[in-house]
Parts: sequence; C-alpha cells; structure tokens
Amino acid sequence: MSIPRATYDPRRVFRFALPKLDIGPKAREVGTYISGALFTASYFLMIDAGTLSKYGKIPSDNEVHIAFVDWVPAICSTLGFLVTSMLDKTHLRSAFSGDSWGTDGPAAYRARIVLFIGVALMAGGLAGSLTVLILKYLQSNPDYIYFGIANVGMNAGVMLSAMVLWVSQSGSDEYEYQLTV
Repeated sequence: MSIPRATYDPRRVFRFALPKLDIGPKAREVGTYISGALFTASYFLMIDAGTLSKYGKIPSDNEVHIAFVDWVPAICSTLGFLVTSMLDKTHLRSAFSGDSWGTDGPAAYRARIVLFIGVALMAGGLAGSLTVLILKYLQSNPDYIYFGIANVGMNAGVMLSAMVLWVSQSGSDEYEYQLTV
C-alpha cells in the first residue's frame, strides 16, 4: 500500500508536515521572557559553582576546583544558543512548508546547515558537561559533585532556553501581513 501522490512529496524528509504554531503576541513576549529567565538561571548555576569552588571552604585533601575544562561545554552551548537564535526562521519555514515552488533553494539549504551547527554545538556542550561530570567529579572525587551537576544543569538550561525561544519566536508575528492575489 502506498501513499497517494497528491499528499506525498518525495523531496520531504518526513511524511507529516511540521505543525504550524499560531501563538499570539503576548505568548511570544512571555516565551521570550521565560527563555531569558532560563538562560540567566542556568548561568547563575555555573557562576555559583565557580564562586563556591574559588572562595568556599573546601577541605585541603584532594581539592577539586572549577577550571577552564568546566567552562568549555558552557562556551559551546552558548555559541549554539546564539547561532540558533540568530537564524532567520523564514528560510526554514519556507523549506518545511511542503509547497513545491522552489523552496529548496540555497537559502533554505544554508539555513538547515546553520541550524544543524547550532544544535550540534548545544548537544556537544551538554555531552561535554556530562563527560566532565563523570570523569572529573564522579570517578575521582564524588564529594564535589555539585560542581559537575551545576555544569550539566547550566548546559541543559541553555538548551531548554533555546527551545523555548525557538518555539515562542516561530509563531506568526503581529506585524506580519500576508497578501494573496
């Protein structure tokens, strides 16, 4: 049994079209604020762990401090957040809309590549923070596990913040006019 030609485009990756989110301007504004709050709280976790590592009273035997290795996943996640949030979503919306009027042009292709790079940076940051948690804090000295958990929480929060911002900014804009002839 095959899918009828009228509903299936062989250039598509998935059988089903992505749902179009029609959220109002207030929901867009609230989503942007929630994303900013998540981003700020995530960075607060990492800065709190770094401050505690530097100035907290840590027993002198086998000290573990936050070093540059702990900040590399945070840098990757932040770069991924910036890349995905700066992407012009109209290119992706036209690429995934399902119409057959030349939407797979070079702009859509570049937008997909940039989106992949941004998501890969965020996923690499999260995987790197999990690696630092396991290798540096769980195996060698589990007394300082808060530093590793704060690192993972920071990277997961940045990724969640990017998702909330993406969903809230993907809806239709109140100043967007659609003219049809």
